[in-house]
Amino acid sequence: MATPPPPSDLSISGAALASLLHLAATSASDSSGLLSGHLSLPSSSSAPLSDFDPSPSIPTPSPSSHLFITHLFSFNSPLSFFSSLGHVDAPFLRSHFPDSSSLVGWFSFRRNSALRPSMRELAVSVSLSKTLGTDTPCVFLLLSSSLSPNRAVHTHDYRAFLLRPGAKPVLEPMSLRVLNVGPGSSGGQYSAFSANLSTLPSMPCAIRGMDDVDSMVICEGGKGNSKKEESLLAMKEKAREQKVLDSSTEGFEVERLERLVGVPTNAYTHEIEELYRSMLSKLESLTHQVEKTSAMVFEQENQNLELRCKVAGME
Repeated sequence: MATPPPPSDLSISGAALASLLHLAATSASDSSGLLSGHLSLPSSSSAPLSDFDPSPSIPTPSPSSHLFITHLFSFNSPLSFFSSLGHVDAPFLRSHFPDSSSLVGWFSFRRNSALRPSMRELAVSVSLSKTLGTDTPCVFLLLSSSLSPNRAVHTHDYRAFLLRPGAKPVLEPMSLRVLNVGPGSSGGQYSAFSANLSTLPSMPCAIRGMDDVDSMVICEGGKGNSKKEESLLAMKEKAREQKVLDSSTEGFEVERLERLVGVPTNAYTHEIEELYRSMLSKLESLTHQVEKTSAMVFEQENQNLELRCKVAGME
């Protein structure tokens, strides 16, 4: 069996790349894992063979293959399936992946580092390629993340490499194409979806804007007088809280706020001034209420003090 040509195109599904970036964002330390996918081999030509070649001087282009990365398997530690010297633990792979034909490479994540493979990562790639077999290409994805000095910007970078075996193996950079969800996705990964239906739990519902509690409707059937009374009390409390919220937001309706978008500048300024004036009047009213309440509390404290003095004098 002839050895397939090295892949000329490397792609990854959007879900797999999102999982890798999520791992980089949430991992507490450096980590590594394995990549799985499939290799699309070039189809053989169906043209009939002929003993006469009219143009023998024109070379025939070599067929190319495409490698698709679809899944990943992450581990908690950076030295998960290989040693510190870069030797892959073959028994570990056989025990966790009995069918290793879907494995196409591995990835490594390390923070605040350049996107250049280290000597150990090259050794791991070579050892993994020998473990999987010479006919399987070995892909290596290197990920890194960094933070800005004020920790406001999080940067995630990644780069793909393909192992070129030989007397002096090397990891060559390779462009990575991301296959996102859509009708134009190649391979038909997202061509069919099935909807999963789930039942919604029963919950009480109320008609907004009605003060009478009798107008509130309970969606769930009766389950005893005590449960009905508890539901009525809970809805009555919610209605009271809703009335308080409605009174505090009076004058700031959504319809009024919508008029601030896409209107001339003078109308925009006038609306802002009206809202600001209404807000000041509400604050002033709230200040008067606080003053009255403080005065009443102060008066009550004075009465309590006089009463305590009278009681102490009688004793």
